[in-house]
Amino acid sequence: MKKEIKLLSVVMVLLTISCSVWAQAAKNQVTYTIDGGAFHHQLITINSDPKVMENGAWTNIAGRTYPKINLDDKSMNSKKGPNWAVDIVFNKVGTGTAKVNDLIANGLLDHRVYFILQVMVNGETKFLSSDSKKPAQTPGTITITKFGPVGGTVEGNFQGTLINNDIKYTITGGHFVTGRKS
Repeated sequence: MKKEIKLLSVVMVLLTISCSVWAQAAKNQVTYTIDGGAFHHQLITINSDPKVMENGAWTNIAGRTYPKINLDDKSMNSKKGPNWAVDIVFNKVGTGTAKVNDLIANGLLDHRVYFILQVMVNGETKFLSSDSKKPAQTPGTITITKFGPVGGTVEGNFQGTLINNDIKYTITGGHFVTGRKS
């Protein structure tokens, strides 16, 4: 009986450690599936270095009082920019759902809800975004499911249609997890 209790205790400790490591690995990550152009139902995963200044969720920069989330694959000591990135702007500090192109009250730098993707296609950088002039052409939603305090976690989902040079891209299953920096 004592051996079984010791074995169970060891298993519980190992399980706790492995879950903790897994939770840390998932922080500062974005995943989504993309269809359109050169992409055919391709799953994209971006692991972001939290030490890179730009990566994370920010709410108080340059007078902005709403969240801007950036996650990219740039490494800390790299002199070149990222190959893959996501940039998300939401309309309130907290959880909830917003439609892409919803207006942001008192938006100083950004004036609408959006997500932009930076992708690599045949060695070329492309920026995929919604069309603010024809929002019905590029619908989408962003949902923030967790909005922790500074130092905590911001997590959510996104999906929609983006465009680049008249090519439409469908984004599904988008999910992000990052640390809140301000």
